[in-house]
Formats: sequence, structure tokens, C-alpha cells
Amino acid sequence: MSIEVTLYPPRAKREQLVAFLKGRGYKPCSHLWNWPKGTVTLHWFESTDFTSFDGVEASVFPPSDKERVKYGPCSWAIHTRTRSSASEGDRNEQNEAIRLARKEFTGTFYNDWHGKNRYTPVDLDHRTPLARGLYIIHERTIQSLNSVRFTLPHPIPDMQKLVGTELSALARADPTRVLYNALVPFVPAALEHFFSQAFRIFLRYDEKARQRLLTQNARKVDFPDALALAANTKSIEDVVAEWYSFQNIDSIHKAFNEWFGIDIWRLLRQRRKVGKRIDWLENRFKNLIDFRHGIVHRFEIDADLDRAGIEELLDLSVLLIDTFVDHAEASLGENVRD
Repeated sequence: MSIEVTLYPPRAKREQLVAFLKGRGYKPCSHLWNWPKGTVTLHWFESTDFTSFDGVEASVFPPSDKERVKYGPCSWAIHTRTRSSASEGDRNEQNEAIRLARKEFTGTFYNDWHGKNRYTPVDLDHRTPLARGLYIIHERTIQSLNSVRFTLPHPIPDMQKLVGTELSALARADPTRVLYNALVPFVPAALEHFFSQAFRIFLRYDEKARQRLLTQNARKVDFPDALALAANTKSIEDVVAEWYSFQNIDSIHKAFNEWFGIDIWRLLRQRRKVGKRIDWLENRFKNLIDFRHGIVHRFEIDADLDRAGIEELLDLSVLLIDTFVDHAEASLGENVRD
């Protein structure tokens, strides 16, 4: 559930309210929906230790006549919103921003879930920063994969009717199958993104890995990387991650095994059901990479790839990600996912 809290200070000016929010680290952003003329919209997000999942949306706006009657005379008000997936840190910031704004400017506030002048109860999140970081990258990657699934086009009906008939081979000419092939590279790209980001998160918080960084005397940092590090546009985790490729099992295994002792090959040496088939995960992962290479490097279109086939590849990617997170939860001794 999203939570919206609005403060109606009786005499505050727009510039004062905007300055207050900016002083708390809110940054100007584009309008999130159709606000009244003169509205200033901002956003707060704290990336340190994965405190925020979505952040806090804030708008300084002129309230309607109806709102002024209900909450008192007010030229400008502060509206805040946290989304259903907000973190403990996001909810706390929403409460604190309203509390301090009310202390400075006075006025009444309304919480759309808890009522007049009521703050939002915040559930404690006992996860470590490492676990929160894995949770964020897990959720975002899975959400992107599911978005592809929900928007997959269905086969052309007249072509689909041929499946299972004597003219079944003609169904392979369905042009939607070309689109299914075009989506194949997205699946390993999602896996590459997940594993590369997971590597960075582990490296940031794994104490043994941080100590190992001090022994990398043979490694040299290129001048562009040094400038990026100095300008805080790149982290040391980014630099180390670029020493590896996350596009195949061998490279993923090498990165995680060298730094964290995680045996990716061992994790994938299990038989699991994906679609209608039970097979070794390592074989399915290899076949996916080969499929992607065939499309990208040789422009090979597999006319047998139907909607069920691309859905099976999406299922495989989710399973591979969850297999890694299962191991992480067991080794960390805490839940990563809710």
C-alpha cells in the first residue's frame, strides 16, 4: 500500500517549504502526476547501506478550497508519499519530514491510512545492509523479467490453429516467433545484471573480501578509473567487478569463488524442473547462453521458439536467481526476501 501524508501549515510560503525539504536532502524531480499550477515536486532517496527502496516523493502545492475548509487556511501544503514497497528508512523519513515541518511551520496533517495527525507505524527491518542490497537487486530483476512475461504477444490465432494438425509446420512461420527470438538476449542480460550487482554488494560488505583488497598489489588501477574514483562516479566495487565477465558460468563462478568462496558450479549441479522438463541447471544455463550467442553473433532465428518456449526461459532465469539467493540466505543466516 502506498501511504500519503499531507501537512497544511497556515502561513508557510512555498519557498520556505521547498527550502525545508531541500535541507533534508530532497532533490527536484519531474511531476509525478497532474499537480496544480505552481507545484514543486521533489524526491528523497538514501542509497547508503540500501536504506531506501523507493524513497519518499514530496510536493509543495496550493491546496484546494475544499482542503482549506477541512484543514484550515493554508496557501501552500506539503504532500508526501511512500510506495507499497517502501523500506523502513523510507517510512521513517516520511514521518520525520512531516514531524519536523509541523514543528517549524505548525498546522494539521492528514495520513490517508491512519487519520488526522497520526504518524505511520513502521515495521522494523532487521536485515543487514548486505541482505537489503540483495533484496533490492533481486526484486528489481525479477520485476523486469515478469514485465516481459506480462507483455508477451500471443501467437496469431490463425497460425496457432495449425498447431497439432497436418499443417503444424506452417505455424513456424508465425512472425511473432521472430519477436520471441528477439527477446532471448534480454534473459541472459538480466542474469548478467543480477550477478554483477550481487558481486558488488557482497564485496562492499564482506569483511574477508575487504581485507583481500589490501593484498591486490599486482593489480593496477587505470587512470580513467582513478579519476572516476576521485570524483565518486565509480566505486572500488565497480572497478573490481570490471575485472570479470558475468556473461557465462565460468566467469561468474571465478568471480564469486575467488572473493567469497561461493561455488557457483556446485549450486547449479542440481536437477530442477523448468517448464515440462527436468534437467541439470548448469545445462539449461549453458544452453541459454548458446542460444543468445546464436542470435547475437550469427543472427540465427529459431522458428520453433513459441510463447511457451520464451516463458520457459524466463522461468529458468528466475529459478537461477532464486537458487543463488537461497544459498545466500543459508550462508548469511538471515532472510533476504520478505
